[in-house]
Amino acid sequence: MARRWSRHNYGYLRHLIERSLEACPGFGARVEVEDKIEPITEGLWHQNYRFWIQGRNSPAASAEQGYILRLLQQRYDWQAGPEPRERLLREGETLQILKRTDFPHPTPEFVCFVADDQSQVIGMIETALPGFSLDAFKDRSTLRAISHAAANVHRMAVEEFRHLAGSADRAEHVKGRLAELDGALFTEFPSAKETRQWILGHLPSGDGACLLHGDLLPQNLLWDWEASSREEALVGIVDWEMACIGDPAYDLAIVSRGNRNVHGVKEGVNVLVEEYSAVGGRPISVTDVRVHELLLVLRWLEEARGEHQKPNAGGQGPNFYENQLRSLYRRAAT
Repeated sequence: MARRWSRHNYGYLRHLIERSLEACPGFGARVEVEDKIEPITEGLWHQNYRFWIQGRNSPAASAEQGYILRLLQQRYDWQAGPEPRERLLREGETLQILKRTDFPHPTPEFVCFVADDQSQVIGMIETALPGFSLDAFKDRSTLRAISHAAANVHRMAVEEFRHLAGSADRAEHVKGRLAELDGALFTEFPSAKETRQWILGHLPSGDGACLLHGDLLPQNLLWDWEASSREEALVGIVDWEMACIGDPAYDLAIVSRGNRNVHGVKEGVNVLVEEYSAVGGRPISVTDVRVHELLLVLRWLEEARGEHQKPNAGGQGPNFYENQLRSLYRRAAT
């Protein structure tokens, strides 16, 4: 039976790290984790830890280099299944490709995968980047920095990222996301059916599918306190697990999420598209972003519908997301 870890089982975490690095080329034997393992921000799919190492045979730079251990979460049923592990494997490959290409922003350097006692991959180790999360700021310069990062991601040659799930063109990306939704949703909720028809009538044009980060929220952008401007301050982009090939408008919709105010900016979706265009991003419109925002809310409605069919339902009910869908649809359709 596989040995399980927990956020308090630091002895086992230390064992995983040291065993993994000792088997990794360039580190050698007798790697030791220095001082305490530090838990940092966790996500939906990962528990993350920062650590430093020391070791007789380790490279000199490793003593000063911080590292991140990213372990797959195993606390809830919805975190089970093969997809989280497959995303982890793809992320490792994505980081290696970014390292050898001309991507203009620093990214974590992939070190190795981490396996449990049964040789099952359960995480990976990457280098830690210096800098501070951008999510401390709520103003237009934050949206400008996000737009700048998105435009640079979208310029990467998709041919380099053949391992990622992808769509042949932008419209296929949208239709694929629609097809993932349960058909019963459109029978039960007339507003969902109306929204689907509007989306199909506003499919993006062009074949400009590109590399997407998939989660360009401020907490995944690192910046330097001492830089003179927020644009110059952008020093790193982390958390590439949701990367894929698709419609560039999707990366902006993940940030705006159908909200009127986006990170403190009124009508932020308009500002986001304007700033993205100003830094040479792909030709997309606010309507293109609205399409993906509506798809996000349809997904949340579907998840709430499923959750509230359980005996002990939690979270917001379907009515909450149906009202959100109606409100966003009215703004998109006018």
